[in-house]
Amino acid sequence: MSKLLIIGAGWEQYALIEEAKKQGHYIIATHPAMNTDGFSLADRFFVKDSRDIAAHLEIAKTRQVDAVVTDNCDYSFYTAAVVSASLGLHFASLESAIHSNDKVAQRVSCQKKGLTQPEFYPIQTLSELHSAADQLGFPLIIKPIDSRGTFGVTIVKEEAGLEHAFFEALTNSPSRKVICERFIKGTLVTVDGFCFKNGHRSLTVASRVFEDGPKPITKEIIYPAEFSESLKTNILKAHEQVVEALNYQYGHTHGEYIVTDREEVYLVECTNRGGGVYTSSSIVPNLTGINLNEILINQSLGTDSFEAPDQENDYMIKSSMLTFLDFEEGKVIKSINIGELKSLPYVLKYRSVYHEDDMVEPK
Repeated sequence: MSKLLIIGAGWEQYALIEEAKKQGHYIIATHPAMNTDGFSLADRFFVKDSRDIAAHLEIAKTRQVDAVVTDNCDYSFYTAAVVSASLGLHFASLESAIHSNDKVAQRVSCQKKGLTQPEFYPIQTLSELHSAADQLGFPLIIKPIDSRGTFGVTIVKEEAGLEHAFFEALTNSPSRKVICERFIKGTLVTVDGFCFKNGHRSLTVASRVFEDGPKPITKEIIYPAEFSESLKTNILKAHEQVVEALNYQYGHTHGEYIVTDREEVYLVECTNRGGGVYTSSSIVPNLTGINLNEILINQSLGTDSFEAPDQENDYMIKSSMLTFLDFEEGKVIKSINIGELKSLPYVLKYRSVYHEDDMVEPK
C-alpha cells in the first residue's frame, strides 16, 4: 500500500480519488472546504488552501507520502510540483508548473518557437494598459495571467470598458498581473492530451458554444469538434507543437485554440494538467477507453508501464456533449430529479449547485 497526497478533493477530482481507492492506496486528501466530496473516500484529510505550499510540504514530510497527485486545478498543480520537487518524488517539472500558471511565460516560450498566437502585452499599470490598447486596437481581451477558468476574463470592444476590465482582471489574479491580447475572431476549441510513457498523444478535440456578451461563458462543449478531418488533424498537430514547445512530459495536457474562418489555429493557452468539470477524470477516459486516472496515479508513483497505441487522430471511440443548464432567475427550485437523470443511459455525469427549495439568484 502506497501513501498518496491528493491535492484538491473536490467533485471534479472525485473519479481520480475513486481510482486511488480502487487501487488500494492510503489516501491523504486536502481541500479548502470541509464539506467536500472527496473527503468521504480519504483515510486522512486536511482543510487546506491548494495554494498553501508550506502546509502541503509539511503534510507530505510528516506523513512520508510516496506520491503527490492532482488533476485539473492550476493552483493544486503548482503546489504538487513544488512539493514533489522538494521531496524528490515523481511529478511534472517546476518549469511545466510555471508555464501552466503564468500565461505570459507560456506566451514567451511559444513565441520563441514561432507558434501562431495572438499579439500580447503583459500589463501591471494603467499606463501599460493604455499603451497596449493603442498598439492592439479594439476589440481586445484582458485577463489575469494566473486565474482559474474564465474568472476576470473580458472582451473589450471600446475604450469605455478598458479600465473596468483591467481592474477586474487584476482582482482575479493571485500574482496581481494581467495580460492584454489581440482579439482573434473564430471558434474556440479544446484539445486534451496525455504524456504517456511512449510520448505525448493528442486524444480529443472539441468545439465550444458561448453565451453572447463580453464574458466568454461556455454553454456547450461538443466532442468531437464538428470540423473536417483535415482541420481536426491541423488542430491536433498544433497542440503537439505547443506541448513540445512548453516541454510537457508528465500527465494531462489541456489546450485551448481559436480556429478562424480561414482555418488558422491560434493558441489561447495550454496547461500541463487536465480540463475541469469532469473533462480529464471522466469525459476523456470515456471517449477514449483509456483509464487516465490509473495511469496518472502510476506515473506519480513511478510505476507506470502503459504505452499508448499509435492511432494518429483516431483515439475517440465515442462522442459526448458537456452542457451547462440555465434556470430562470428569481424562481424557486421545487424538485430536482437527479436519480432519474443519472439513470438515463446517455448521461455520464450530472451535478447541480441547487437543491430543492433553493432560489435561483441573479448572476
